[in-house]
Amino acid sequence: MIKITQIQDEKQWQEATLKLSTPFSHAWDWGQILVAEGRKVERLVAQEDGVVVVAAQVIYMPIGLNFKYAFCPKGPIGKMNEEVLKAFGDYFKTKKVLFWRIEPTQKIENKNVMKSRDINPSATMILDLQKSEEEILAGMHSKTRYNINLSQKKNLELKNEKNLPVFWELMKKTGARDGFRLHESRHYQAIVDSKFSTQLTVYSHGKAIATMVLVGYGDTFTYLFGASDHDYRAMMAPYMLQWSAMTLGKNKGYKFYDFFGVAPNISDNEHYEYDSEHQYGGVSRFKSGFGAQYTEAPGTFDFIVNKFGYNLYLRLRKLRQMV
Repeated sequence: MIKITQIQDEKQWQEATLKLSTPFSHAWDWGQILVAEGRKVERLVAQEDGVVVVAAQVIYMPIGLNFKYAFCPKGPIGKMNEEVLKAFGDYFKTKKVLFWRIEPTQKIENKNVMKSRDINPSATMILDLQKSEEEILAGMHSKTRYNINLSQKKNLELKNEKNLPVFWELMKKTGARDGFRLHESRHYQAIVDSKFSTQLTVYSHGKAIATMVLVGYGDTFTYLFGASDHDYRAMMAPYMLQWSAMTLGKNKGYKFYDFFGVAPNISDNEHYEYDSEHQYGGVSRFKSGFGAQYTEAPGTFDFIVNKFGYNLYLRLRKLRQMV
């Protein structure tokens, strides 16, 4: 019999999740970042005979009329089956949850699991940091390798330090240039302030021209955000940042480096091809040059807990263009 339990102890949560090859979105510290933003977070595990088989760090998202949905970014993790789904469904009914939005690593076949609009990118590039630095460089596109070398000749200064004002100013410039919507500044502040994150910044004669924020958990170092000043594009600072992040992750003992998001592969063969008009089209060319392995998850799905309420939600979302 499957039992759903809420974990409220950090050590107990880490012991449970790290056995399940956990993404950063299920780290205790990431949950604390969400709590600092004012989110309601629960850390849930499904246990069978006392053994944790599934873990889910859940965010409760209010949608009005005292109802809400539960969101599990990049999860749940572990072996999902009909019995586990039913147990979670029964649990969420007690919380007045209409549906459970999930981003599983494998597609779940269930009549109550419906495809939804993707929230987080389902496709990414993963670099093996267990290779030597020479092997990693050799696996890159020649232009990428050239730009890394070029950046190292530009008399740039790299700093490993937290600096939210620098990050926020460069993010605003990048968002305006590339046409993407930013989170509220408090979201970035919570991440930068956390001991969970690392910020690297490149300076040219004392001026910050590129920055990135990374998070590490389990065996993976993840590139979460990056921003740069387009006026200094000839300096190739983003290439210096990526190479510095890879070597830092390697030195910290991480096995993999996750670029976090690229456009989906549209090729029928092993060669990665993408739609340049995709929202991640611009960064996909940059990221794909580092020789990482393409991988893709099924995407975002809704597990319906309350069918009537879910159908009502869909109609209201269509009318009000709810997210």
